[in-house]
Amino acid sequence: MNSFLYLAGALTTPGYWTRNKSHVMKKILLIATIALVSYAASAGEQRSVPLTSEALAVQGHILDSMPAEWELLGYVQPTPATEIRYSLLGVGGETLCRDFADFKAYESYLEPLGAKRIRLQSGWAKTEKIRGEYDFAWLDYIIDNSIRCGVEPWLELSYGNPIYPGAGGVGLGEGLIQSEEGFAAWERYVTEAVKRYADKVYYYEVWNEADIRQHDGKASADQSYKYPMLFERTAKIIRKHDPDSYIVGLALAGVNRQQTVTVFFEYLNDRGILDLVDAISIHGYPQNPDANMDSVERIQSFIDQYDPGITVWQGETGAPSQYQEKLALSGIEWTELSQAKYNTRRALAHIGRNIPFSMFQISDMYYKQKQRDLNLLNNKGLLKAAPDLSIERPKLAYYSYQNLCSLFRDGNSPLGKADFESANPNLVVFRFHESVRGRSGFVLWDQSGKPSESYDRERTSVSLADFRISDPVYVDLVSGAVINIPKDSVQRFGTTAYIRGLPIWDGPVLVTDKMMVPLIKVGGH
Repeated sequence: MNSFLYLAGALTTPGYWTRNKSHVMKKILLIATIALVSYAASAGEQRSVPLTSEALAVQGHILDSMPAEWELLGYVQPTPATEIRYSLLGVGGETLCRDFADFKAYESYLEPLGAKRIRLQSGWAKTEKIRGEYDFAWLDYIIDNSIRCGVEPWLELSYGNPIYPGAGGVGLGEGLIQSEEGFAAWERYVTEAVKRYADKVYYYEVWNEADIRQHDGKASADQSYKYPMLFERTAKIIRKHDPDSYIVGLALAGVNRQQTVTVFFEYLNDRGILDLVDAISIHGYPQNPDANMDSVERIQSFIDQYDPGITVWQGETGAPSQYQEKLALSGIEWTELSQAKYNTRRALAHIGRNIPFSMFQISDMYYKQKQRDLNLLNNKGLLKAAPDLSIERPKLAYYSYQNLCSLFRDGNSPLGKADFESANPNLVVFRFHESVRGRSGFVLWDQSGKPSESYDRERTSVSLADFRISDPVYVDLVSGAVINIPKDSVQRFGTTAYIRGLPIWDGPVLVTDKMMVPLIKVGGH
């Protein structure tokens, strides 16, 4: 059954089957191996990563905010990645190539999280420190153990290497390859990397946020064509040595940079090489996690003119857990509660539209980058890290993302925005459909602004069309609390349900069938 769940989920992604027949066949061969690991894992504890005192305190506050007559049934049972066949949800493992984080420190948290992809940066300069000598041991460990955890590597090939003149810089914004000597060395490196990982890596990405230098006032007149040229030369090597690969391009820092997208696709189209790109990725850190989605939809509509099978991915986004002076979403007060609200909303705003999503990132990072004058903590991690990069504890956002990964997977397919009626003008509702048992799920939240630090909820009545739910429950996705919806709160009119007094806040909640929720029971349940 799980094999069919994987295939059902994978084939809901637009253009997946036509562009990825070989990968689906590979996955069927892998399923038998993963199933053995899954069987062993299923016999373990209900929660392999215990709740911290901080998370327990938030759970208590959230339960206090609920109506007294709404009965707690339990909490969402996390599902490890080894037991998940398909998911739109991934997690970031970036900056390991520059030692800003430590994979071995957070490795034990990766499988329990439930994310199915990890975005990694290959680190040319870390791998080739002496000309012509490649030491992939550091990356071998990360890729092999990600796979062991049931998580597929998404390998971004970058950055440059200063041992070659004109070969680009070693970090974000430090420039692309400029010289032919640099390109020749880069192509040798890419060849070695792809040949080495062709049997282990399916998803590749070419460079990271090259558009930064195109918009900082320092770019030359032909800078906009530098990245398409780099992409072409790199993608051809990937296809040569791994014909079944899935290649992601652009990795845009600015989602509103339509000109960069236009130049990229015109370049590929004019040369008849659109088949080199399977998807493009975009990043973005708006204060309101629901912002800029219209820009993403416009980009997808533009790409559809060239090839509807090429999709948009979200490759990097997420909120800090405390105030930080620099980097994305800096200069703003954050807590672990507002981070968890932001991250869950941001993820659902994407996967609700069937956009593959990666959360930035699993661990806090300690940045040390001279070119950007950085020497600070980037606290966007789901795990709180110490200055020596060891992990102190999971943050609330780790458990919240576990909830999403456990619930929105396999045959649980997004159907976009739902038909609903409500007096709340700020309500957004996405509908999901579970393909095997035919049940529905509705995700709702107040999208009016940046997530607050408040636990307050507004009792909102809402009418939901195509309500295929027999035994409705309310799931608070931030805390994972599963709460029974009293029968007298639900009125049915054919296939439409009217729910009276639904508690809504600026974090997402799920209304679905009790049978659809893997449950850690409490009390007599």
